[in-house]
Amino acid sequence: MTRQEFLHELKIALQGELSQSAVDDNLKYYSDYILGESRKGVSEEEVIISLGSPRLIAKTLVDTNGQYGAYAGGYYSAEDAGQAFQEETGERRKSHSGHSGRDGWGIQVGRFKLNSWYGKLLLLGLLGAALIVVVNVVAFLLPVLAPVILVLLVCSMIFGNRR
Repeated sequence: MTRQEFLHELKIALQGELSQSAVDDNLKYYSDYILGESRKGVSEEEVIISLGSPRLIAKTLVDTNGQYGAYAGGYYSAEDAGQAFQEETGERRKSHSGHSGRDGWGIQVGRFKLNSWYGKLLLLGLLGAALIVVVNVVAFLLPVLAPVILVLLVCSMIFGNRR
């Protein structure tokens, strides 16, 4: 694949997903990156192979758009957005939440996205486990508390409300 083919596929994948200025910025970045690596003696084809699929890059750019604040207009490379944030600011984020117009609220802990299918499955599992614990505690306490409550109820019926 040539540089022009790579940039064309990237542009097609980004159009309509990001603002035109973000599309243009990313196209310029990747064009400059490929040219820069070519000047260092690496063939264009090797550079493009090392970058990976332009559609995957576009998907990553679209997915990270709006989730990392100032980084939202940044560029995807071999590092993920968390590593880029760390390099940019010098601090490491362990969790993140944010809102994008397309996906709504998103919560991320490390690389784990809670609004993905596996995050929802984990939350359902945790909810199920909590429900099982509550049911078992009630089932354990019911034989002890039921007679006490019954005695108190009978006493209040027999002796009534004395004022």
